Amino acid sequence: MLSMAAQWHDELHIVVTDCGNGIWEWEICRRGEPLPARMRDGPFRSEEVALAAGKIALREFLELLESEQEGDA
Repeated sequence: MLSMAAQWHDELHIVVTDCGNGIWEWEICRRGEPLPARMRDGPFRSEEVALAAGKIALREFLELLESEQEGDA
């Protein structure tokens, strides 16, 4: 059976939004929709920096899910 982190790995992605005036933010989404408990951050000064920060946050989120599941096993 796949772990929750493994199942969500292919469903979760980062969406980067241009907020105007050179301000960018990222948000973790699942199947194109924000998570029920929204996970986002900003402002960032470029799309590239926002995307990089979002990827780090997504990786850390998946690692946390994995470690919590291992603790429950």
